[in-house]
Amino acid sequence: MSTDPQAATVALAEERAAAARQRLGDSFATLQARLNPRVVARDAVENLQESGEKALRTGVQSARAHPDRVIWAVALAIAWLTRRQIAAALTRKRPHDAETAAQLARSIPGDWPQSAERKNR
Repeated sequence: MSTDPQAATVALAEERAAAARQRLGDSFATLQARLNPRVVARDAVENLQESGEKALRTGVQSARAHPDRVIWAVALAIAWLTRRQIAAALTRKRPHDAETAAQLARSIPGDWPQSAERKNR
């Protein structure tokens, strides 16, 4: 070994550079393994499952604590989903409600001329 201080400094710098290259290579390999599409997809599915389970548990606890709100929410959801059928049932004309103009004219004497009744037939 030489006692040259400059040679020792160069050797130390080379050792540090080699160690840094090794760490960079290890980091790159780790990053490449983590960014593998299969690994990313698996992690996403696991996170989604955990989040879903947590949301379900929270929802069940909330429903148990407030059952009246659940009943109202279900009733509103059913009413919203069946709104067209409900509207059709409420606006459906019944045969006895549908009066013609001639029938109305006969109910108001003198206001509707008889000729108009004949034209409607």
